[in-house]
Amino acid sequence: MLAGHFEAGRIRRSEIMDRTKNSILQNIHEEMVKGTFNDLDIVCENGTTSANRLVLAAMSSYFRAMLTSDMTESRTGILNLPTVSVSVFQDILKMSLCSVDLVNEDNCVKMLDAGEMMQLDNVKDLCHRYLKDGLVLNIDNCLHWWRLMDRYNVPDLSNRAVSYLTEHLTDVVERESIVHLSKTEILEILSKDDLKCKEDVIMKGVMKWLEANTPDADDVTRIFEMIRIDLVDQQFLIENVVFSKFISENNSVQQMIKKVWRSGVVTKGSNSRIHNRRIDLFVLQYNNTSLLSCFTSEGTWEDVSPAPVDPGSWYSAARLGNKIYITGGGSRGKCTLIYDVCRREWKTGPDLEQQRCYHCMATTNSKLYAIGGENSNTIEETSESGTRWQVVGDLKQNREHAFAATVGNNVLVMGGRSRGRGSDVIQCFNTATHCVSNLSARLPYRSVCVTGSVHLPDVYLLDGDENVMHVQVTDSDSDIKIQVKSTAKWRSFEYWFGVLWQNGSLLSFSGFNTNCEIRKYNLAEGKEDNITFIKSTRRGRVYGVLPVYHKA
Repeated sequence: MLAGHFEAGRIRRSEIMDRTKNSILQNIHEEMVKGTFNDLDIVCENGTTSANRLVLAAMSSYFRAMLTSDMTESRTGILNLPTVSVSVFQDILKMSLCSVDLVNEDNCVKMLDAGEMMQLDNVKDLCHRYLKDGLVLNIDNCLHWWRLMDRYNVPDLSNRAVSYLTEHLTDVVERESIVHLSKTEILEILSKDDLKCKEDVIMKGVMKWLEANTPDADDVTRIFEMIRIDLVDQQFLIENVVFSKFISENNSVQQMIKKVWRSGVVTKGSNSRIHNRRIDLFVLQYNNTSLLSCFTSEGTWEDVSPAPVDPGSWYSAARLGNKIYITGGGSRGKCTLIYDVCRREWKTGPDLEQQRCYHCMATTNSKLYAIGGENSNTIEETSESGTRWQVVGDLKQNREHAFAATVGNNVLVMGGRSRGRGSDVIQCFNTATHCVSNLSARLPYRSVCVTGSVHLPDVYLLDGDENVMHVQVTDSDSDIKIQVKSTAKWRSFEYWFGVLWQNGSLLSFSGFNTNCEIRKYNLAEGKEDNITFIKSTRRGRVYGVLPVYHKA
């Protein structure tokens, strides 16, 4: 009973302290509005106001650096904010001191801009939340919001704007909006395999862009390498493309078109990419000379050429677009290798900051993450165009043979070996804030080695101890909830396996210095189907499997 009284008293004291703190901050704001103790003149873009240097220094490191050094602002007492209006500055002061939300349709972008400059994360977070809930995209503004959210590093909203643009690409082309794309932007659009509009429309848009932007010959070639020429109607090519000045003067593009025509695969009518995709499964199969094997959509195995270097065993991999990124390994723990599925080419990427093997990887919002492993508790991040990896998170514990599942802006690190034992812990890494937290939910088993297949809200897991787990993951405004739906027993694959969900079944790819075997587990019936798949043509250890969608 005494403990209950003490706890109730502690809560009441905490509430009193919070009220006292809020009252003090509100009084400070009222005095600043009156100008009673202000010792700074703030020169804004449309007028002048005043503030107190102690309050500004306490608000952000941006002001603290200005006002505690020998900078002009500190000596003169005049602080210039030429890109910030008086009203925005005053609203930011009130938001920071009085815990109110003043973000609205009229000031949101200006608030975001000021919050970015002043390094005020609370203001930026409120702006992000407002845009997430209230942003209405249309043909006229989607490019603007794409660029703006990319500039302010708000990946979920940037991706939302890109998705809107690609979903409505036909209208974008018809209304000439496509000509305003930069070279980088049009290449990003063309790289997508899930464009639903007809390839004729894409080609029409490209020709409009070329006329308006007059790129050099190399850029024209690069753009045409991204177009599915085989899906463009032949008559359309002849009438609108082949004899244009950009193409008639570009021998490389002419050869591309002729090659397609000679192959006899040009469609009789226009078609879209999304209806001409295939899925190939790339198995992480290691045998000292090769890192990958490919199980095709036709049910056959294809060779993948050896990588330029041997990273050693227990590397990890993740897919981003049509590229497979391999990191770490027992021999070259900082190695990054990139395999382009379409070009069937390898290249090396930037080295990791830390040695890794037995780690896991994930991708989200065009970023790659290398997570944990034998030699590091940290998380590293890079992008497709990145020239270096950087450490952005800390798991605070050792995680080996874990599985990483992407859920919105979050990466869930599930199971695996920790401190030498099997773990049922699920950690959540927020890629926006770089915070790592332990979820209260646990896996139903302590798994030394676990991998899985994600089809949100469903995540299917298989560990090395015969356990099949089906969990559902929901993300409500970054509030992650996990519910265990079912568990079952299958067979043990120890450490050398990968798993893929496909049409209500799990396909396992397994092998230890043997040819890779594929087995099928029927989830509804809870048993293995008696189906025989062709074994791989190579021997090696299997560490996982990645599905890759690309043109048929």
